[in-house]
Amino acid sequence: MHVFQRSMTANNLAAIYAVFVLAALGGSVITGLLIVSAFWALVYVLIGRIRPKFSAGIAIFSIVLLAYVSVNLLFFIVNFGKVFTEPLVELRKIAPQILFLAAIPIMWRLAISPGESLLPALWRGAAIGAIAVLPLALFQLYGLGERAEGGSGNAIPFALTSALLSVTSLAGLLDDNRRFRILAGAGFVSGYICVFLAQTKGLMPVPLVCALVFAIVFFRQRIRIGQAVGLLVLLSTLVVAGLYGSGSHKRFHDVAQRAMGDEHVELDASYSVRWDIWVKAVSAIADAPLEGHGVQNRRSVIQSFGYAYSHMHNGYLTAMVDNGVLGLVALLGLLLSPLYIAWRAPRNTLYGRRLFLAFSLVATYAIGGLTNFIFGHDIYDAVFLWTGIVIAVSATPDPITDELSA
Repeated sequence: MHVFQRSMTANNLAAIYAVFVLAALGGSVITGLLIVSAFWALVYVLIGRIRPKFSAGIAIFSIVLLAYVSVNLLFFIVNFGKVFTEPLVELRKIAPQILFLAAIPIMWRLAISPGESLLPALWRGAAIGAIAVLPLALFQLYGLGERAEGGSGNAIPFALTSALLSVTSLAGLLDDNRRFRILAGAGFVSGYICVFLAQTKGLMPVPLVCALVFAIVFFRQRIRIGQAVGLLVLLSTLVVAGLYGSGSHKRFHDVAQRAMGDEHVELDASYSVRWDIWVKAVSAIADAPLEGHGVQNRRSVIQSFGYAYSHMHNGYLTAMVDNGVLGLVALLGLLLSPLYIAWRAPRNTLYGRRLFLAFSLVATYAIGGLTNFIFGHDIYDAVFLWTGIVIAVSATPDPITDELSA
């Protein structure tokens, strides 16, 4: 049994590395890995090799996952048949909720591995993934003349993934091994550059905000004023270089000119379209504040606005259009749960880094969700779930630790 657990731990670590290395390179591949991993975990449960575990972080994350899926299912049923005439078409719209349930058996599987192994694999894999995808992103923008999208097939989920890989890499700067610290720094810079190459404005502030929080929390007593100024200059240079190197500066310039009263400046269409959708979404929410319109009817609601999009370009409004006020509550519960789990976890040597990783995950999705998805896209969902899984499991003491601390 001991040998079995050692091999399972090795496989668990390999899976985490694979997921975060492929997060930007492979896109939806990590969604497939989530489903396959959940299936094999259930097989191991059925044959008695692993046991379901509901305690500490695993219990909290399981509860919010079940609550989120239940709310979506409830208002799917309430609004069933209002638009679609074919039941199978509607049922297909609720099927992606299975992805959130798949996270639960994966936590049971990872729970046999020590948290002190899982978390380092997370930030090291993130750094490797950010570095590995950078050449592809550079080629896509400068070689093909397109917004970088890595292996995601879309620039927006690629930008979110790159932002998260960038800030997750920062945790490696606290590693005792100098090589891993260098890897972490390179991962942060590479991931941040990829955000600019994707030209997704809503996510550009995320790595900067998280880097400043990281420096204040972990280096406030070690860093001199000169070093702090140097760090700010370095980050500012990186931002300016990213804006001009990716061509994103023109969009910000146009917005500034329009804000100053220049009516002759033509804004990027995404600004005016988003604003129009948001205004109309508020009206749609007011029409059904309690019952929502159902996730299966979202496209028809947007079509009534005169657009063909699949979401409201704001994760919070999307949740309320789908499921009313309770939908927003369920979304916030799931979104904030990793931060709560990390905050109440045992205060061991990994406590600070786990809490920072949870903050970074929540900040990335909370800020990015102001103009795009939060949940509802397979890559968005899979990246959040994999990161949340590792945080939740690493915050759940194993039985041996429980016995030693008793």
